[in-house]
Amino acid sequence: MAGNKRNVLKAGAGYTIGNYLLKGVVFLTTPIFARLLSTADYGIYNVFTSYGGIFYVILGLAIHSSYRNAYYRFRNDADPENEQGYQKYISATMWFLLASFAVWMLMGTIFRVQAASLLRIDQAMVFLIIIDSLAASISACYSADKGIHFQYQQILIISLVSTLSSIGLSLLLIHTVFPDQRYMGRILGGLIPSVVINGALAIRYMIKASPRGMKKGLGWGIRYSLPIVPHGISQIILNQFDRIMIARMIGDSQAGIYSFAYTIYSMLAVTATSIDGIWAPWYYEKRKAEDYAAIRKGSSFYILLIFIVSVVVMLLCPELIWILGGEKYHDAVYCAIPIIVGGFFACIYNVPCIVEYYHEKTRLIAVSTMASAIVNIVLNWIFIRHFGYVAAAYTTLFTYVLYFTCHYLMARRIEQKDLFSAKLIALLSGILGLAAAASLLEA
Repeated sequence: MAGNKRNVLKAGAGYTIGNYLLKGVVFLTTPIFARLLSTADYGIYNVFTSYGGIFYVILGLAIHSSYRNAYYRFRNDADPENEQGYQKYISATMWFLLASFAVWMLMGTIFRVQAASLLRIDQAMVFLIIIDSLAASISACYSADKGIHFQYQQILIISLVSTLSSIGLSLLLIHTVFPDQRYMGRILGGLIPSVVINGALAIRYMIKASPRGMKKGLGWGIRYSLPIVPHGISQIILNQFDRIMIARMIGDSQAGIYSFAYTIYSMLAVTATSIDGIWAPWYYEKRKAEDYAAIRKGSSFYILLIFIVSVVVMLLCPELIWILGGEKYHDAVYCAIPIIVGGFFACIYNVPCIVEYYHEKTRLIAVSTMASAIVNIVLNWIFIRHFGYVAAAYTTLFTYVLYFTCHYLMARRIEQKDLFSAKLIALLSGILGLAAAASLLEA
């Protein structure tokens, strides 16, 4: 067990460091794209990624969320090293994704005019969103598979190749093919490498094992994953739908400035994503052993680390925006600071939510997340009209506080005890609020 624990920590630490290095590559190129693209181009590009982020969950039915359970369900218990059944399941999910893609492309062809009008995008972008969703679904499956085996190095290598290819091709297309539609150069620059890389990964999975005999297994996977779909869509709405609403209610330029604020927040998000790779397996081990003292101590460390990163990013926010975006993105600072505060609660949501996953209360997760997403949409609809796009940052902050609070109360109800320090959370939240106020006064 000790050796396994060291492997988990080593893999998690390596993944965290690798993610920071990868994010560093993206950050180095952010000033380039911020200056090459107008705020309107930047807004259109981010609206496209937001639609893609929502639709990939629908196209793939979040089938990747079933992989961890499928690993134990379909492998040979007598010979744990024999993963033939699990690999057959993965192959079946790849064929399922292709079938779903074909159906949605057909529907896109039939209803492209209506879809483009509803989403307020070009008809060509309807198909690009569907293609992007397929690539994203395959990528999520690949990451889930490698994460089960703690093979984070392979995830990082694929991510690095994809990122560098995307940056290089985007710059080439912007300067050659799409000098007058630079947002399209950025979109295709990211999409083409993603399709090539993830297409190759899907083919590899399908060649590695036959999906024969997995009809019932795939049916189980779809039934397992379906409750995660509304949860996944609601999470993406919480993260990205405000940009779409700003673009539709005010304009692409304002959506671009608001989206740029999320570039700063991403420094906090990558920290939480990486730490969660360590937190989840560690929690399962401690909860099975009923080591509640260790859980309380570990969760406090988790929350404190997210708090420190939040404060550091917030204090550096004005300088980072000026360096990365220049003067035309200066107003993004008024969005970034409340978004970072809200992001603190969005990140520490992983602490109580793991209780719901452990007890297989996935429906509760979906209900809570959907309710928060609805509240966010309603508040955006009201306040963006009266106070402009900056209001979306504060509705996001309020919604994330509500989001965390709901999951925290559910965790307490499920366990019938408080596994996490409410006093620490309240104290750090107060300090973070004061730091935010001070940062806004100096901005």
